Amino acid sequence: MIDIVCGGQAGDEGKGKISAYLSYKGDYDYCVRVGGPNAGHTVVQNGKSYTLKNIPSGFLNPKTKLVLGAGAYTKTQWLLEELKVTGTRDRLIIDPYAVLISDEQTAAEKNASHFMEHIGSVGTGLGQAVRDRIERRSITFAKDEPLLKDFIQDVPELLNGCLDKGGQILLEGTQGIKLSLLHGEYPFVTSRDTTACTFLGEAGLGPKGVRDVYVVFKPYITRVGPGPLERELTDEKELERYHTKGHEIGSVSKRLRRIGAFEKRSAARAIMINGCTKIAITHIDMFPGNDRVKKYEDFTPEAQAFLESLKRLSAEVYPHPQVALVSTGPDMEDTLVL
Repeated sequence: MIDIVCGGQAGDEGKGKISAYLSYKGDYDYCVRVGGPNAGHTVVQNGKSYTLKNIPSGFLNPKTKLVLGAGAYTKTQWLLEELKVTGTRDRLIIDPYAVLISDEQTAAEKNASHFMEHIGSVGTGLGQAVRDRIERRSITFAKDEPLLKDFIQDVPELLNGCLDKGGQILLEGTQGIKLSLLHGEYPFVTSRDTTACTFLGEAGLGPKGVRDVYVVFKPYITRVGPGPLERELTDEKELERYHTKGHEIGSVSKRLRRIGAFEKRSAARAIMINGCTKIAITHIDMFPGNDRVKKYEDFTPEAQAFLESLKRLSAEVYPHPQVALVSTGPDMEDTLVL
């Protein structure tokens, strides 16, 4: 069966932590990642932090093989460096049609004012690489890179063969619904769709094998670049608290994230469009007094009120998901299963 992790806001919701927790506690044969290095996923275990541009966050489970699908984009040196940091060289599998971002594509994006100033690109070259792929220009696939030849396998055949034998796959999506090229707040969106069905297609999987779709929310919304935010926070002291305690700094861009209030509309769209069956909440500890809470009854009234409002929203929006996981701190183990 397939479980999928999606972002319910504008990215930066904590998909890396949730994916790491699910993989570490679960029994997945493969953890698959799509998307590109413009969106880093952060995982913390026993105080040690990993910021991953491409390696799936499920790497902490030594039994889980790690896969980059055809919808993945990377830069060769970044990927090889992450392999060293995570010690996962013997577990990585790459689809031959994953794309390698060239230095020329990175330079072209950084020199394009439309990308960098109007859209707020982080300048990795992903947008330019996607554009070149769509226009069928000359691009470099993973199968064309000698340094990656040992990792190349037919990913759709591998993953569907796993499902045929009763295996389990965790599909780690990227970014969030507000940034979807199709369903987001255009033009302040990324260069791709960011929903569960697209993640499946980019991995070479179909919908029949899906068991659960996790959508991740924070009790507030962050944005690295421009774009709409409801009731954006402007108080400098409060912003500093989010940027320090909440670590609300772009993991790739290193820019301070803007902070806005939780948006019921965005959450409802994320539940509906992704076919969400389970909700995961991160950063509940940004409500004072909720650090590393071990049971629901110990949450403060403010945190409980937020969780209850999500339950009411779930009752209103198809397919009526359960609030299943709550993150109470940065470490992977700081996670409460409801």
